[in-house]
Amino acid sequence: MGKRVYNFSAGPAMLPLEVLEASAKALVDYQGKGYGIAEISHRSKDFDAVMDETKSRARSLMGIPDGYDIVFSQGGASQLFITIPWNFLQGSADYVVTGEWAKKAAEAAKPYGTVNVLASSESTGFDRIPTGWKPSANASYFHICTNNTIYGTRWSTMPEHPVLFADMSSEFMARVVDVKKFALIYGGAQKNLGPSGVCMSIVRKDLYAKINKSVPKLFNYQVLAEQDSRINTPPTFGIYMLLETYRWIEKQGGIKAIEARNEEKAKLIYDAIDRAPDFYKGTVSDIPNRSRMNITFRLPNEALTDKFIKEAEKQGMTALKGYRTVGGIRASTYNAMPVEGCVALAKHMDEFHAANRT
Repeated sequence: MGKRVYNFSAGPAMLPLEVLEASAKALVDYQGKGYGIAEISHRSKDFDAVMDETKSRARSLMGIPDGYDIVFSQGGASQLFITIPWNFLQGSADYVVTGEWAKKAAEAAKPYGTVNVLASSESTGFDRIPTGWKPSANASYFHICTNNTIYGTRWSTMPEHPVLFADMSSEFMARVVDVKKFALIYGGAQKNLGPSGVCMSIVRKDLYAKINKSVPKLFNYQVLAEQDSRINTPPTFGIYMLLETYRWIEKQGGIKAIEARNEEKAKLIYDAIDRAPDFYKGTVSDIPNRSRMNITFRLPNEALTDKFIKEAEKQGMTALKGYRTVGGIRASTYNAMPVEGCVALAKHMDEFHAANRT
């Protein structure tokens, strides 16, 4: 195998080599049984064991209490933008819009009831977490996106609400959260947890009483939970890769250790930005809420941006181009990105600044 690059892709994203190698081995021959993990029935004893261990390790890592179910589903978080209000929106729901995906979540909920957009930072280019809002009195739930992959903000402190829903796609298991403060946590796997095509939801069981009767069984959270995420064939190999990722996170020392490493990684790059404010312009004005997963900044012009990206690629750093509608640079530093990758990027930033400043 050739040398692996430092892959700063925002998703599907870099995964730990150990996870890829273990999953590749299981894909060809699962535990020496002569068949691969993707070749077995989702109702077999082998897959029963995979599902049980995956959920058990998730509960242990995140401290998920007994009053919550873990549900795996096909698709991505964008699909859950529809499924969630279909299940739980009765009358109205509150949303705070902090980026493109939070905005899409709010739009997707509109066919199912009244969507109260309590606040949005769109008018300032999603450069901050908006303040000064108040939850509605009778809303079914309050929805946030905890981290914004495109614009580089995050909720450093989670809001308090009795029915708090959170899209954590881009920071699932990247920092310690108190699950008890949420009614629903969900996200696509393709940032920190595994491959695209599988979603994980953590659902407080009292929500099931709210489920709209129009929801078919295939999309009904209670039915999915009762049938162990296997009302139909789930993305079995994707779930197996989650298991290997959870094993890897445990070996790293758990989520607390992962969070400390993520803080160190982000600081390396933010310090490089802050060392050259005349050259690198961070796109987030709300400094306390700068993302630890997606670090966004601009150079003085497009020519320098292109040159920066090409020179980084020659040094083994890929996927640094900003989101297609935003431009600039985006460095996604998910759990699998080693500290060495961020050291390399910060060094490149310092050297590029020294060579190209006017």
